Amino acid sequence: MSTLAVSSASATEANDQAAGLRQLFGPIAAPVHVLCCPARPALALPLIECIGKEMIERQHTALWVDEVEFTEREQWPLPCKVKFDLSKTLLGHVDLDQTVSPLQAGFWYGLSLHTARIEAPTAPLTDRLNNSGVQFGTVMVASMAHKTESFAHYGSRVHCTALTHCNEASLRQALGWFQTAHAHSAVASFSVVLMGQADTFATAKEWLQTTAAAELAHTPKVLGEIDKSVLDASLSTAWTRFPELCKTLATHLLTH
Repeated sequence: MSTLAVSSASATEANDQAAGLRQLFGPIAAPVHVLCCPARPALALPLIECIGKEMIERQHTALWVDEVEFTEREQWPLPCKVKFDLSKTLLGHVDLDQTVSPLQAGFWYGLSLHTARIEAPTAPLTDRLNNSGVQFGTVMVASMAHKTESFAHYGSRVHCTALTHCNEASLRQALGWFQTAHAHSAVASFSVVLMGQADTFATAKEWLQTTAAAELAHTPKVLGEIDKSVLDASLSTAWTRFPELCKTLATHLLTH
């Protein structure tokens, strides 16, 4: 497998940059963090961009894997040109440098719309990165609730974070996502970001501590509480009102 191409300038420049990446990253497989908003999948896209920028500022590296279907993106554009879907690499059809592209130093991107359809076992993405000599500190996946079959193809250390409204129907939807994710992969942790009003957070937390904790291998951790208006906000401004949440999520991703 060829090393990742970090620019289109020349093969020599690309090899030099890839060699530099090898020196920066160790041999330990990166954790995989999956973020999903079952009620509005597109919300995960600008959030991961926000988290990625925060990680870059902290001089950490990340790979963004994007599973959000075009019909659910709310016209949110791809952040760069894409040659092939990441599933092509996982199936062994094309090299990794054909499916993963640099957005900026330390932050890379791969579109992965078809990985959940892969039925046969594959070498996980994190293993392929190690074998190629390039290692990212964190792999972040913007996912959809019905794509849990893809998780095992990304790595063995998977952490799931759901963005959910505080009402019981939404909490049960998030719980269902957690359960199906755990059925397809050994999930290391479950977390939630609660979206509601001040008087609903306590009830939601109690529900998580009782119902969800009784039905999951790990008790879900609450990473943040934000106003429910984010569910209806423009994607371009949805997370600009919550800069502390991006910092909190970046810290969570870097310590799990």
